[in-house]
Amino acid sequence: MAATLTGSGPAGSSVAAIAGSEIKKVVLELGGSDPFVVMPSADLPKAAEVAAFARLLNNGQSCIAAKRFIVHDAVYDEFEQLFTAQMSAKTVGDPMKDGTDVGPLASEQQRDDVEHLVADAVAKGARALCGGAAPEGPGFYYPPTVLAGITPEMRVHTEEVFGPVATLYRVPDIDAAIELANSTEFGLGANAWTTDEAERARFIRDLTAGMVFIDGNVTSYPQLPFGGVKSSGHGRELSVQGIREFCNIKSVWVGA
Repeated sequence: MAATLTGSGPAGSSVAAIAGSEIKKVVLELGGSDPFVVMPSADLPKAAEVAAFARLLNNGQSCIAAKRFIVHDAVYDEFEQLFTAQMSAKTVGDPMKDGTDVGPLASEQQRDDVEHLVADAVAKGARALCGGAAPEGPGFYYPPTVLAGITPEMRVHTEEVFGPVATLYRVPDIDAAIELANSTEFGLGANAWTTDEAERARFIRDLTAGMVFIDGNVTSYPQLPFGGVKSSGHGRELSVQGIREFCNIKSVWVGA
């Protein structure tokens, strides 16, 4: 037997400790702060469109939502404009109504946590290119927000933002992109946008994540094993690897 959990890091640690005391395997799918890397050869309008979709999955409350957008200097300005336009165009409102793109967050605490992270970043010099403040009125709403000028002193640089807030970074080359993408405790999924075969090979090899998607959004497919590394957990769900997590291998030897 085994235990599986999708949840926060502290919850995963607690389940793992209990399972360890019972000598049981665990599959832990925990938090994520997925990078979304954009290189000069990328189809920028398509990348910006998918980036907004990827960030706003479940109103931004998804472990595999892209959260950190790392863009090569050669195309940064254009991508920033395209991405901000995509995020700004989303309609926030009643999720039961047609035409709504972004609904409320799960709780008042969740909305407050997002507000505090954004406020901390802005106070330390980040620029809110769109959004940046909760609207007046009832409901735990928060608008799609893009933050630029992120520095390591800001909490959003290291913490998972579980809401519709994107952080934008400018990097000079692929080495800096990979280093920044990996400079987090999380390692669930990663996106890389490039048509250059050598760059694709680098991202596939060097991005520290359980799942790497090239020119596409990290998605949970039943045909593919799903899971992360580092603080994002261990073990795999789905596909052949997922069911085998719950099996014990029996070795049998029969003599002549």
